[in-house]
Amino acid sequence: MTKPRALADQGAGQTTTALLVLSSCLLPLGLTLPALRTTQFGLWTGEHSILGFGWALLHDGEFLLATIVLGFSVVFPGFKLLWMWRLQFSRAPGTGAGQLRFLEMLGKWSMADVLVLALVIFSVRDNLVFAASTLPGVYIFAAATVLAMFASGRIVTQLGERTRVAAP
Repeated sequence: MTKPRALADQGAGQTTTALLVLSSCLLPLGLTLPALRTTQFGLWTGEHSILGFGWALLHDGEFLLATIVLGFSVVFPGFKLLWMWRLQFSRAPGTGAGQLRFLEMLGKWSMADVLVLALVIFSVRDNLVFAASTLPGVYIFAAATVLAMFASGRIVTQLGERTRVAAP
């Protein structure tokens, strides 16, 4: 009896692995590079990373907002990437329907992290007192999210094919 092959061992899986590598490299950069430039009264400016923004909210006692920002922008994307890496290299014969449903459930929230960031930027957009503009960190973060979405879709397709083939 042959041992099940990991998705990464298959031809289509190599492209998925490349997407996961790119997304895994871009996510930390997107979280730590400046993503937002703020200007107050046209005089004072500051640059903030996504991670720094979350920590500043925690420091200021905005626990609910900090939890939302850090949860959807740091924890969720990191967990999703770890889960996809696990599925990509799993050789367990049981890798199938349950894990596929879980990944699909994660996929439904894929752009929530980018939406949270967009809402924050929208809420502090230009006015007389406070102005905000985007910096490269936000685009790198968005690219990591989109690449992870493509990888997730490929894994769902490959696992779906594996599950259909394995079913009697």
